[in-house]
Amino acid sequence: MTETAYAIVVGNGEDPHVRAVAEQLPGAGLVIVDAVQMPEVMARLNPTITTLMDVTGAPVEIRPDAGARGWIRRLAPAGWDHGVVLGSHRAAVLAARLALLAAVLRDNAVEWLTAVDDLFGAENKIVQYRAAIAIDVRVPDFVVSGDPTDLSDHLGQRFVLKPLGPGNFEDDYGNQQVMFVREIQAAGLSAVDLLDAPFLAQRAVRGRCHLRVVTVGESAWVAELDATGLPLDWRADRPAHRLFHASSRWGEVARAAVTLASTLRAGFTSQDWIVDDAGPAFLDLNPGGQWLFLPDEVSVPATAALAEWLRGGT
Repeated sequence: MTETAYAIVVGNGEDPHVRAVAEQLPGAGLVIVDAVQMPEVMARLNPTITTLMDVTGAPVEIRPDAGARGWIRRLAPAGWDHGVVLGSHRAAVLAARLALLAAVLRDNAVEWLTAVDDLFGAENKIVQYRAAIAIDVRVPDFVVSGDPTDLSDHLGQRFVLKPLGPGNFEDDYGNQQVMFVREIQAAGLSAVDLLDAPFLAQRAVRGRCHLRVVTVGESAWVAELDATGLPLDWRADRPAHRLFHASSRWGEVARAAVTLASTLRAGFTSQDWIVDDAGPAFLDLNPGGQWLFLPDEVSVPATAALAEWLRGGT
């Protein structure tokens, strides 16, 4: 007998964040799917009903007004299309899987914590900064321009460049490279086409501490990291990931983070803030970002809140 799906988690079953949430949910009616797993999970789709396989291996249906909820972690794992040649048969296969997944993600029978189109918008740094400015949240000054002189006139001789696309890439030797934020000099950009792969130029902020804020709906949890001795981008220091501690002294940041997430229609976010002598400033937001590296006082309730929402809670 085919039952009804109650929760759709879009992500890979091997992802620890997906596993952490799924472990708090009943298996019957829980579907975990991404572009890689689509052939195994998809059973049938017609104009009104989609039939998927839940984590127990049983068929379940997404039906209108059945109250199914969904959370998008990632559409596909990193590197899933490694080595695929554009225009090849394999590229066409993967594109077809994404198209089918996209149709599931736009099923109005599912209430999404963050709808897929809102998620794509919320991933855009310029969209994030515009939303933050609109609600009077401080952000570092920034410019997108192909003229290094324009950048230096606005930001000074030293500033940071942030990619507007992915923050990592595979080099010609098959190695994964991460583009950490670091200061550069305008004088060194004279021969660079800054609009070939567009970057956002931003005034560097050297703070006293970094904040990672996790939001789920109207709730937020804040973790703090002492910036002493760390590079401008704390992610470049691997031990720093485990040096965050839960903090209750940033209530105004927690409230602003929730408002910002709501403005972007993102039901879940993982946000980076920095605190300098002028106070807190918003740096970045990921609507499908990581949180399990944070201390238990943050990661445990955030995970529980995600699971509770998928079970039908508020």
